[in-house]
Amino acid sequence: MIYLLIFLFFFLLVALFRVPVFLAMMAGAVITILVAGLKLQIIGPSMFNGSSAFVFLAIPAFMCAGELMSHGGISSAILSLTGVMLQRFRGTLGSVVIVTSMLFGTITGSSLATIAAVGGMTIPEMLKTGYSKEYTTALVAAAGFLGILIPPSIPGVIYAVTANQSVAAVWLATLVPGLILGGLYIIANYIIFGRKQKKIDEPFKVNIYLSQVAKVLPKATIAMLVPVVIFVGVYGGIFTPTEAGAASVLVGAVIAWGIYPKFFKVHPNETWYNIAAKAAMGSAGIMMIIAVAHIVSVMMAYAGIAAQMVDFVLSVTDNPIIFLIMVNLMLLLVGMFLEINTSILLFAPILIPMAQVYGINPIHFAAIVLLNLNIGMITPPFAVNLFAACKLTGVPMNRVIKPLLPFLACCIVTLILVTYIPGLSMFFNNM
Repeated sequence: MIYLLIFLFFFLLVALFRVPVFLAMMAGAVITILVAGLKLQIIGPSMFNGSSAFVFLAIPAFMCAGELMSHGGISSAILSLTGVMLQRFRGTLGSVVIVTSMLFGTITGSSLATIAAVGGMTIPEMLKTGYSKEYTTALVAAAGFLGILIPPSIPGVIYAVTANQSVAAVWLATLVPGLILGGLYIIANYIIFGRKQKKIDEPFKVNIYLSQVAKVLPKATIAMLVPVVIFVGVYGGIFTPTEAGAASVLVGAVIAWGIYPKFFKVHPNETWYNIAAKAAMGSAGIMMIIAVAHIVSVMMAYAGIAAQMVDFVLSVTDNPIIFLIMVNLMLLLVGMFLEINTSILLFAPILIPMAQVYGINPIHFAAIVLLNLNIGMITPPFAVNLFAACKLTGVPMNRVIKPLLPFLACCIVTLILVTYIPGLSMFFNNM
């Protein structure tokens, strides 16, 4: 009854009355506490304990770095480099959107920021070269979350803390899935649009190609300093993921103010205060969800929900293959309705112990969970990436569903591979 009340109130408040997520969760938790006959005094300590992990300091740092790097010509520099490098491919612009989204997402850590930056620059050009509005919208929306799969990512931090695992290991778990999905997207774009384009008859000249790459490479290399610093620092053992967040802010500030002097001219209203305020507001929203979700977790532990769920699933099947099918179906459904960080905080504490009973590595399971919930960002009815892309093009969502299907198929293929071939998500960790 306790867990039924939690989920009932949560879904009703969010889906029907559009109450902010953390308030809906708090309402469900309070009612559950009262029904269970517990004291409301447990709320304060539970919220503090749930949000006091040291690694959570990385969240405002990465958000601040993302705000810094999303301005000042960063996205255009990356776009120019990928455009030059992929110029010989048919369906070039579609491939450029995919690769640029992968690179830009590693800087901002936000799929919505990636859609706004990359989509804002590429959509007009794609429409000029013959891409339909519907297909363009679907492609930009689908490519938006690729950068979250390639580290660093805030959902990876939240999963790592929830599962009591290494943040660096969780980040690496989604790296290969992200690369596979990006490759499948490029193939799909070529089949759907690229092969219809005229072949490039002009002979390929290495010296001209290299000179074009060399022209745009320096600025793009500077733009990619943040993920390079994070990768080298974290995986080289120089600093922790939390310290990597601080380092990324420092590098982002140097780039925005020192190397790209147009920053203030293009964004005259941007100041340290404004950027810090945006990062603080975004971080506060995530941290409130984390704090309140811990109350829900405490109530789940009190009700013994995890143990009950394990017993129920074991009574259904003792086959890990069937269990993973059930998990994938459930998480795909959850991703359709809930924001990714909320979903992790609510369901990871239940699913991770169950996965361990079936002998599934928590790091491998991280790739399964994060990929599932990212797919939900492009799956109606509450697909935030689709909403953002449709806003850029002005196309109603119902007209985007059909051209989106090939990209959803790529997601499902990748999900199956990642689910049943653990070596893909464990490749870099095993190294």
